[in-house]
Amino acid sequence: MRIEKTRSTGVTRSGSRTGDAGDSAAFRNALGSSTAAASATNVGASVGVNSVAALMALQSAEDPLEKRRRVERRGRQLLDGLDRLKLDMLEGGDPRSTLERLKAVLESERENSGEQELESLIDQIELRVEVELAKLETNQSVSGI
Repeated sequence: MRIEKTRSTGVTRSGSRTGDAGDSAAFRNALGSSTAAASATNVGASVGVNSVAALMALQSAEDPLEKRRRVERRGRQLLDGLDRLKLDMLEGGDPRSTLERLKAVLESERENSGEQELESLIDQIELRVEVELAKLETNQSVSGI
C-alpha cells in the first residue's frame, strides 16, 4: 500500500525553523498562562480533599440494594430452617437445634427493605415460623407431661 499524501494538522510553518526556545514559548502560549496552570493545581488539591469527604459520605450512606439483599437473606434463612425442621421431623430426628436456630433468626433485628411486597412476604414467612415453633413447643410440653 502506498500513501500519497498525509493530512496536515493545520499549522503551517513559514520560512526557517524556530529554535527550541520558540517552540517552548509557542507551547506555553497554547496551554495558557502559568497562572492558569497554578490555579489548576490549587483546584486539584481542593478536589482531593473534597473527594475524600465525598467517599466518607458514600461509605456511611447505605445502599438500598444491600439492604434488600440482607432482608432476602433473612427470609432465605427462615425458609431453610423450616425445610430443615421438616426433614428432622420426617426422619424422626431431634429438631431442637433447628428450633434454636429458627428462634435466633426470628429474634434478630429485622431491617425494613422499603418494598411493600418483600415486607409482606417476610411477614408471612415469619408467621409460618412462629406457628411451627408454637406447634412444636406445644407438642413437646404435652409429651413431656
